[in-house]
Amino acid sequence: MGFEADHYPGGMHLYAPSMENPEEFEPTFHVNYQSKLPWLKLNDELPKFEGTLLHTPNDPDGYLT
Repeated sequence: MGFEADHYPGGMHLYAPSMENPEEFEPTFHVNYQSKLPWLKLNDELPKFEGTLLHTPNDPDGYLT
């Protein structure tokens, strides 16, 4: 399962659980951090961005190029 968003032209968003081997996917950053559920604890050292990928101060992992 996945989706395309108008604000990420040419990008495809995939849900990790829908992958054949989701355990092989390793995230490199978090977006929309401010809207996470209060009980969700993200105890890692990954960069956490308040907004969407388009509003990050840089282009993490080259996703917008």
